[in-house]
Amino acid sequence: MSPASYRFLAAELQTARRVLRVDGRDCQIGARAFDLLLALIERRDRVVPKNELLELVWPRMVIEENNLPVQVSSLRKLLGANAIATVPGRGYQFVAPLLEAVDEGGAAIDDRADRATDDPGMASEPPPMGSAVFGRSDEVALLTALLESHRLVTVVGAGGIGKSRLARVVAAAAAERFRDGVSWIELSGLADPALLPHALAQPLGLSVPERDGTQTLVDALTRRQMLLVLDNCEHLLEPLAVLVERLLDAGPGLRVLATSQEPLRVQAEQQVRLEPLAVPRDASVPEARSFGALLLFESRVRATSPRFELADADLPLAIDICRQLDGLPLAIELAAARVPLLGLRTVHGRLRERFQLLTAGTRTALRRHQTLRAAMEWSHGLLEEPQRAVFRRLGVFSGGFTMELAQSVCADDERDAWAVLEQLAALVEKSLVVAEAAEPVRYRLLESARAFALEQLASAAETRAVVQRHAETMLQFLRRADDGNMDSTLRTDEYARLVLPEVDNLRAAYAWAAGDDGDRAIALGLATHAGPLIDYSTEFTEWVLAQRENLAAEGVDATTAARYWRARAAVNMLGPLSVPELLDAAQRATAAYRALGRPRRLFTALRLVAIWRRNAGDRDGARAAIDEADTLIGPDWPAEFRIVVLRFRAHASRETGGHEEARRQYAEGVRLARAAGDWRLEVIERTHGAELLWQLGEHDRAARDLAELLEAMRHRPASDSEVIDAMTILVAILGEMGRIDDAAATARAALPVMRRKPKFRFEAYAQLLWRLGRPEAAARVLGALAALHRERREQHQINDDRVARSTIAALESSLAAPRLAAEMAAGEGLGPSDICSLVAEALETPRAPPQTA
Repeated sequence: MSPASYRFLAAELQTARRVLRVDGRDCQIGARAFDLLLALIERRDRVVPKNELLELVWPRMVIEENNLPVQVSSLRKLLGANAIATVPGRGYQFVAPLLEAVDEGGAAIDDRADRATDDPGMASEPPPMGSAVFGRSDEVALLTALLESHRLVTVVGAGGIGKSRLARVVAAAAAERFRDGVSWIELSGLADPALLPHALAQPLGLSVPERDGTQTLVDALTRRQMLLVLDNCEHLLEPLAVLVERLLDAGPGLRVLATSQEPLRVQAEQQVRLEPLAVPRDASVPEARSFGALLLFESRVRATSPRFELADADLPLAIDICRQLDGLPLAIELAAARVPLLGLRTVHGRLRERFQLLTAGTRTALRRHQTLRAAMEWSHGLLEEPQRAVFRRLGVFSGGFTMELAQSVCADDERDAWAVLEQLAALVEKSLVVAEAAEPVRYRLLESARAFALEQLASAAETRAVVQRHAETMLQFLRRADDGNMDSTLRTDEYARLVLPEVDNLRAAYAWAAGDDGDRAIALGLATHAGPLIDYSTEFTEWVLAQRENLAAEGVDATTAARYWRARAAVNMLGPLSVPELLDAAQRATAAYRALGRPRRLFTALRLVAIWRRNAGDRDGARAAIDEADTLIGPDWPAEFRIVVLRFRAHASRETGGHEEARRQYAEGVRLARAAGDWRLEVIERTHGAELLWQLGEHDRAARDLAELLEAMRHRPASDSEVIDAMTILVAILGEMGRIDDAAATARAALPVMRRKPKFRFEAYAQLLWRLGRPEAAARVLGALAALHRERREQHQINDDRVARSTIAALESSLAAPRLAAEMAAGEGLGPSDICSLVAEALETPRAPPQTA
């Protein structure tokens, strides 16, 4: 019988009257919204794909796909954000708990199929589901399918990740398939393995001997067709594995769904490792509120504070809470329970004290799920002492680690690298360490596990020794990478793939080494080897500059000094050093490497001399430096060295009008980069080639080449610096072509990268601001750029200089001279983040009629 109405939350959907009532009042919703809600409720057991919903709600009609999210949004405003979940890339699912379905006479309908059992006492239903399961639609579908084809399925995951709750949902949905129903066996309180047969028999109403009851249990279940759910198995793995194998061998109609922090490792076992709930990157992500972690957080706050509404202004805080808690459902629920008492901002600010803060679990939960500390202590208590030692030492890693780094930090006189490998593998099995699917494999501790590991490290009085070993390990790692990069046994993209994943570890190592209780030699070593990383983040500039005093310390050798001056000469455009200071550092590095007889490193120093001489306007000196560098290149040197020389000479050709020669040199650079398989160098050369086309007035071709390059970067990422250059040039080209909307769209896409990697290349954005009818803002940006170039005594790049001059000329016709001077003066104190904010505000403000140059 089809229900006449559905009741859920504070709402009732009356199908006969086609009315939605909320809080006892009829709501005005359109026919499409009603049909959409009914379709989702009727298919509440699964994710409904977008195409299916479009056909159900708009049959035989061709409509825009964005009609669907519009209708979903209107329903969420009436029902709350937690009624309908979005599963990114798949569709939507109705997730609100259904209170009841009612027939036309007002009687409640049980819409489950009748189950026939030989012995009703044999069926033991799962415990009530409790709150809805958020963000797990894919896992529910996967587990349901696996139970169709496998007789033993184990849900594996960290403590508090939601294994039991997921099993409840899957078991309840699967109950109708089993003649003898579902038996739910909770094993967390069972300490004696000999009592396992009794523990399984008791919920089934069977009588077996309290001990040695295995055969009695096996005989009783031989002819049963049922699902056994074994919850919380991790402390009974070996005896339980033996028992499960015997049961499955004897009873062909039995299926087992187990939850455990570690697999049973039975031959027939199919494992499903449960990952944390999805957390949006930030509040700008479309439908960020529909991510599983956010849905759970908001739902659990409302459970104790029904009037709670997560305001848009507070959404970033909620996202960061969920991110710091790694999307771990238990931790999120415990944090949400504190919000009504402490407020969102206080909870966010005190997450560093998570083991004291997160202690408000429900009274009916397992004892180990009533506080975050109890959950961690349960998992830690299952470890053997060698595993505990490796676990606590892994806590010093930040942002993940490789096997080799773990071995270096965790090995000691009692355990060698191979023993560490074995213990790490065991920790992955036990869900205390996450192994990420990548090549090479990377490992990490969830933040709550890491905080607990650091506590254990302090309790063992090992903190100082292990933190120092971590810093030494990261210095050795960075030294090897720097040697490979500077000697070019590593391509630039290979260097990036090797080093960038370890940036958080490098930060942690440097923070300790540069601190009061640290190690000056390690701090200086990290700074001197961080030169290549300056291309990726300005923070490494600060490391280099901060270590100037340590360079004079006793015991600093000539090689370290040479590396330091080379790194100092490489600080980027945002550093506080002037061009003369940068040139001086490059010349010191050149002299040092000449004395050391290191030709490849001498090449890199001469290249920096050439760059800073050119920036100082000394073209002859720049040419002499790059010519000397060119003579050093040996026949066996990698292509990067030739590309560097070609690029420098192409820039010089452009400055003197040799455009065709520059075109040939950039093209040859692209060819060499492709032959070497170095994507990052290819990106750089292709960007310079497009910039030359722009300089020559070939706007259409330049825009097309850059658009193709940026599309390729979506699949083969480059560094932020390369992305900024390509996008900035495209913004300027599109603006000059009169494609203001396209230029604005490109600028919007560039802003997050510009904020992440500040780079003073804003001439194109100043011109865009003027074209958008914001001359005052454009003048401020140009004022900031003018102040920088005066301070650093640098020259604009060719096209940037042309854009700046044309924009100033345009502003002179838009603003009175005193006003223009005042606005430019006001901009002199602006930094990159201020300029990004100006541009962002302009892009979101309705613009005046387009300005033309």
